[in-house]
Amino acid sequence: MSFKSIILKLMSLFVAVVLLLPAGISKGKPYDVKDPENLKLHFSVLSDVHVEGNNFPRYKIFAQSLQNVKKNKSKNAAIVFLGDSTMNGQVIENTLFHGAIALHLRNETVLPVVGNHDIGNGEGDYKKLQNRWYDYTAAFFNKKLSHPYYYEVIDGYYFIVLGMEAQEVYEMYMSEEQFTWLEGVLSEAAKSGKPAFVFSHYPTDDVVDADGKYTDRLTKMLAEYNETNDLFCFVGHTHMPLMLFWSFHTSDGFAETYLPRLTDLAGKDDNEIFDRSGIGLEVELYENEITLRGRNFYTNEWVVDDEEDGSMCEVTYPLKNAVAG
Repeated sequence: MSFKSIILKLMSLFVAVVLLLPAGISKGKPYDVKDPENLKLHFSVLSDVHVEGNNFPRYKIFAQSLQNVKKNKSKNAAIVFLGDSTMNGQVIENTLFHGAIALHLRNETVLPVVGNHDIGNGEGDYKKLQNRWYDYTAAFFNKKLSHPYYYEVIDGYYFIVLGMEAQEVYEMYMSEEQFTWLEGVLSEAAKSGKPAFVFSHYPTDDVVDADGKYTDRLTKMLAEYNETNDLFCFVGHTHMPLMLFWSFHTSDGFAETYLPRLTDLAGKDDNEIFDRSGIGLEVELYENEITLRGRNFYTNEWVVDDEEDGSMCEVTYPLKNAVAG
């Protein structure tokens, strides 16, 4: 670990420890997956934390949610953050975000995605902010990246992280190099015979090409892969609440789930924590199916969709290829 990484880690950990008591210790009880005996893989997905230095309620939701993420009895193969982890990409915001992770998610495999807010949300020095994201990713997650996209093989499963390559606000710019890279990674993933997981801050139809024009190249690539293989995509950015009608899509030829903002707030100046704060997703893979379950990590409860007569906010998809082993 470089000297710079050591300093970043020590500074962030110090701040997290100082804020531990004000943020509160979660009293949530341990929970578990639906069928522990037949579980093949389990991971958690959270999005749009939007930590900012002058909004303590956001930090409180985040810190207590992290404590509850770890309380799954079947443990996590990975914990994924879908970008916009900070509000402006500032040093203090990165210190708060990464310090909380270092304190509460020790020994966990964490996969970060870069979001538009992490690199200034259209303002500031893009290159400087991008390099700052690289620095923190190297220091806290041991990932020395030269591109905002990467993949990791976890227990034989491909976790594929897409990355925005320009300082945009409303769409994700993907270079020709990233498209070519993704094509190669999907080819490798297909050989595994196991489901592949794709993570993006932006919905997959909010992509522009090298000429700045909207393109369906990404959705077509993923749909073609999903014709004979199993692929599941998770995206953030929209901040829409987790609902059965809105959040779970298959219209582009593959399952794509839209996650809400973890630190959703209400009231004057966004300082009131309410019942939709703290929501993320639990992903459970079994031999012949995958189940996606909405989880409120702040209150430590499963999410109920009030718009659907109190139904549990979860879906199950059958697999084309059974998971062996």
